[in-house]
Amino acid sequence: MTDIKLVAADGPARVTFEPGGTAFALDAEESVTLRLDPALAPAVEINMWSNGISVWLPYPGDGEAVCTVLDSDGQELARLW
Repeated sequence: MTDIKLVAADGPARVTFEPGGTAFALDAEESVTLRLDPALAPAVEINMWSNGISVWLPYPGDGEAVCTVLDSDGQELARLW
C-alpha cells in the first residue's frame, strides 16, 4: 500500500476527497493519511490552497474500497469506495 500524508501546515484546513465529497476539518499541523494501492497513486490529483486541500481520486472500477483515510494515529476514519 502507498500512504500520502496531507497536513494543514499553515493553519486550519478542510481536506475534501472527490468525487464523493467526503471531508475532514483539520486544525493547524493536524494531518490525515490517504492509503491506497500503489497502482492507483498516479491517478490521484491533489490541489491545495490557503485553507483547503482537494484530493481527486480515481473512480471505482469494481465497487471495492479504493482507499482508506487514516487519522494521525493510524486509525481508520473512512473507507472510500
